[in-house]
Amino acid sequence: MVCCRCGSTNVFVTPVAEQRPRGCLLTLFYIFLLCIPVIGWIALFMLIRGRRSRIVTYAVCQNCGKRRKV
Repeated sequence: MVCCRCGSTNVFVTPVAEQRPRGCLLTLFYIFLLCIPVIGWIALFMLIRGRRSRIVTYAVCQNCGKRRKV
């Protein structure tokens, strides 16, 4: 694999776990649900449970540091 910025062949391919950020509307929705006692506990559990991550593969040039998705 060749780097598109510097033309080097010293490129390392690595998998990275990324998490999608929560939107502000979803956060406001959870805060609204916390005001309702019974449903609020379910919303609190969803907040504590956390976000799921996905695996993305990047090619990183060892000379210039350019990173791109593969």
